[in-house]
Amino acid sequence: MKTIKYLICGLICCSANLSFAAPATAQDVDKLISVMNLNQLMQDTLKQLRPQLDQQAYVIVQSVVRHESLSPQEQVIANQLADKLYTQSQKMLAWDKLKPVYSKIYGDVFSAEEVKAQIDFYSSSVGQSILQKTPLVAQETMKIMNDQLSSVMQTSQQDFEDIAKQLNELKKKAN
Repeated sequence: MKTIKYLICGLICCSANLSFAAPATAQDVDKLISVMNLNQLMQDTLKQLRPQLDQQAYVIVQSVVRHESLSPQEQVIANQLADKLYTQSQKMLAWDKLKPVYSKIYGDVFSAEEVKAQIDFYSSSVGQSILQKTPLVAQETMKIMNDQLSSVMQTSQQDFEDIAKQLNELKKKAN
């Protein structure tokens, strides 16, 4: 019984310690964002995602025209769609919009100690190396997601055609 009381007391002390961690200051969060070079990281990530946006546009046009190879005119439309997707992504990832979001999230989620630890880590050569590789991770992730999206879109297209066929048959039976 005493063991349970000690365990409960220990858990209460640990949770109290965690819940009262000092919040990160805006200055520390700004320093972390600067050390991480998040603005450049976002721009580099967006540039590396361009081929996946092109592929996504191609798949979207493919699903609309319902054939594998796009004609030159359809390819022009796919390219225009890719340009629009890229422009929209640039607007969405504009640093003047993202910085306040990152500042709030980092300030809300991480304690002062955690922010300082990240500053120390990302200031190191290993931390900088990891940051430089982050856009490549995003690019590879997007490739996989696009492949999965393509598969889902093809399956969905077939499902919609099957449902349309079933609904038409029901309509015929009702008449």
